[in-house]
Amino acid sequence: MPNPPVLRGYRRELTKEIFEDLAALQCEPSEILGYIGTTRQKLEAWCRKAYRRPLPEVLEAVRQDGLIQIRRASFEQLKKSATVITQQYNRFLPPVKQDDDGARAAIEALTAAVTLPEEEVREVFS
Repeated sequence: MPNPPVLRGYRRELTKEIFEDLAALQCEPSEILGYIGTTRQKLEAWCRKAYRRPLPEVLEAVRQDGLIQIRRASFEQLKKSATVITQQYNRFLPPVKQDDDGARAAIEALTAAVTLPEEEVREVFS
């Protein structure tokens, strides 16, 4: 199996491992270009050699690794902090809906059940 290609920039060399680390950190193509010190055309050609896919497609796929790492780190923090649990609860779970119409109907039904008709009230107090 041939070695993956290395892109030599004027600042650093880019390997698949470095590219995937930068993508996982949610770096934009312009940031990767500046980090390596190369041009967009060279990065796109390197990506086609290394992955046999265009740069945007590979970058989007590899960035998902970083999002998963962020989510895993968040879950680890949840195990350690009640404050973080509360923040995430408020962020991800929908607010509780209050059913005012249902409550009002229940109160009216209860009131009707315990309210005597006027004739029966007269009989009781006569």
